[in-house]
Amino acid sequence: MNTTNPQNAFANGRTVRIKASNPIAQILSLLILLTIIVIGFIIFIPLAIIVIVLTLVLFVYFKIKRAFANTRAPNGPLDGRRNVRVVERDD
Repeated sequence: MNTTNPQNAFANGRTVRIKASNPIAQILSLLILLTIIVIGFIIFIPLAIIVIVLTLVLFVYFKIKRAFANTRAPNGPLDGRRNVRVVERDD
């Protein structure tokens, strides 16, 4: 059993040798890889921008919602109750 390179050896003694491909196949595989990367960026960048804008819009929405909720909270500016306590003295 020839095991000069243990990374390529299988249990039954066979070895795998990767043959250098021709330049046309290398260029074609590089073009396919670049095409996949460009299409990925074309999809990823607008998607990332949409997610960031949506996050900011939701953040502003909840801030405004909380601000209006605090105006109606007890002792808020639009509470509607008079915050006066009457103290009766028996003097």
